Amino acid sequence: MDRRLGWLSAIAVCCLATAQAAQAGVRPLVAVMGTCSALAQNTIYPSDAQAWFDPAKQSQVVFYAHLLFPLRPLPAESGGAAQAWHPPLLTGSAGVDSVDAFYAQADWRDPQGAPVALYGLSFTARSPADYLTVNGRVYIPHTFTMTIGTKDLRVQAGQLRLPTQEGTYSVRLSVDGRDLGLALFRMLKSGEAAPAAGAPQAASPTAAGRP
Repeated sequence: MDRRLGWLSAIAVCCLATAQAAQAGVRPLVAVMGTCSALAQNTIYPSDAQAWFDPAKQSQVVFYAHLLFPLRPLPAESGGAAQAWHPPLLTGSAGVDSVDAFYAQADWRDPQGAPVALYGLSFTARSPADYLTVNGRVYIPHTFTMTIGTKDLRVQAGQLRLPTQEGTYSVRLSVDGRDLGLALFRMLKSGEAAPAAGAPQAASPTAAGRP
């Protein structure tokens, strides 16, 4: 009897480990990702969509990403090579859903590729009541946000330096060591006007395929 219980325990542990490993390789859908000047009050949604920042006018840059993790991933939505990653160790796994345990990280770089900020977190497992159904498939929604200062260091967000250099900055988002996407924003010279949004230009005859 004891021997059979031992085998059953071993099988259960093996199945749990397999499920966790399979889910850890899931690639989520990126519903929206970008930068803004602030989040709307008491929400996780951006108050604007901004890619040009003047340190004299904006005191911070906010990166946000809304992600949808498939509850039952298809073969094309899992696997693939992952870079080395080091999430916080889980202490006391009670209450942690093995199908909802993901680690996200954002790596900010300046125009020369030097690090500006590096921040990662383990998503808090969502209640099944929060799951979303889109086109007949069930997804686990998660949102990643972080903010750096243009005038003060946000050390709690892993900010290493101020974005004082003019030019294009990048924010690379990864989950469980796999790259998901890249957001770009530009820091202007103090007082420089951001390009105005104009009417779309008509295609030239060459661009339209005519000589």
